[in-house]
Amino acid sequence: MDHINRELVEQLFAPLRATFSSPRPDGGVVLSLLDASDSTAYSRVLSTAQRTDPQAFAQSMEDIRLELAMRSGSIPADMRKALKEQDSLLSYHTN
Repeated sequence: MDHINRELVEQLFAPLRATFSSPRPDGGVVLSLLDASDSTAYSRVLSTAQRTDPQAFAQSMEDIRLELAMRSGSIPADMRKALKEQDSLLSYHTN
């Protein structure tokens, strides 16, 4: 069962317009975000697992929102801080 809530996706990415392709042979669909001139501003394949599992779908939408925020340079301050803290906690092991 598809868990794509098209209205929610439209709201999440406004003013971009969201479109979904027909299923591909591998079961995935392409989510495209179009600007006012109907040019593709962003696109990503959503796998069958991402479409059928509500948690995976929600995580995919959050990942796309974060990627778009990073591209536009509009990451909220608290998220920037969390990313910096997360980055500083990376450990490097040598063998």
